Amino acid sequence: MAQSSLKPLAARLQQCLDTMHARATELAGPLQKLDASARPWSHYLLQPDFAVDAANQLADNLEQPFAHPFTLASRLFAQLNYSDEMALGDARNTLQIPGLLAVPANVIALAQTLNSAKGEFQQLTAEIKEALAPRPPLERDRVLRDMLADAGYPRAHLRHCYRQILLCMEKPDALALSWIKARKSIKKVSVDWCEKKLVQLDPQGQDAGIQFQRQLLAGLHKNRHDDLRQVQIQSRPNLQVAEIFRTEKEEIYRQVGYSAMPVLVNGGDNRDFPEFTRVDHNPPASRRRTRKDLKIEQTPFLAALRVHLIATT
Repeated sequence: MAQSSLKPLAARLQQCLDTMHARATELAGPLQKLDASARPWSHYLLQPDFAVDAANQLADNLEQPFAHPFTLASRLFAQLNYSDEMALGDARNTLQIPGLLAVPANVIALAQTLNSAKGEFQQLTAEIKEALAPRPPLERDRVLRDMLADAGYPRAHLRHCYRQILLCMEKPDALALSWIKARKSIKKVSVDWCEKKLVQLDPQGQDAGIQFQRQLLAGLHKNRHDDLRQVQIQSRPNLQVAEIFRTEKEEIYRQVGYSAMPVLVNGGDNRDFPEFTRVDHNPPASRRRTRKDLKIEQTPFLAALRVHLIATT
């Protein structure tokens, strides 16, 4: 793919990012003012450990961030770049604070404009990735990061930029909340499958880390070939939110989504939520039993593929 074919896309990137950040700033002001409103607006933010950690990262000058729920949410919505603390961790991690905030209609409208800007940015990056499709995955990622840096946003957090603010634009009759527990998927994979995937990641053989993992795979004893397992973990539980509208004949139940960020609910004239399900700050402990006949080594054997070996006894 010639570099010139990316120029029209790169030219749109800075404006797209500028617009998204501007929309986040426009939302932040009115949202923060709700913390100081003479007539309070209802709020319900949950505080599992991962949310407390996120709040502390966003706290800045707030000694008790959860005492300022609307300001805390505004900072979460505006956190579109990696912070210094976030940059040290897994790039796939996101800051998450689940819950509900009752807000006026003008805040809902501002959140919609931010969501639209996020959608346009995600569409643009999808076009860039499509243009880069013939290139190896590692090179595609590097080129995209270089383009973001050239646009003035070298620390852009793509997952934060993509995720939408969940909205209840019309006040429902009720809200249903429930925890969805973390999940783990373990899939048996073959040596050939691993080798093929590693070659796809680095077809030119220029990445030392990938080549080292290919050497590890080549040196794996034949009696361990059946012990390769790809482990995919959703490390955090999700708060599922649904809205319920009642008529004389039926209840209409609609999924709002998973609340990684506070759901903005139209508070109406009374600035309150409708009736809703209250849940514990932390999800109930899983009762799922660990299989005694399948213990996975904690350290990955092929980190690039999240492939582990079954532990030997």
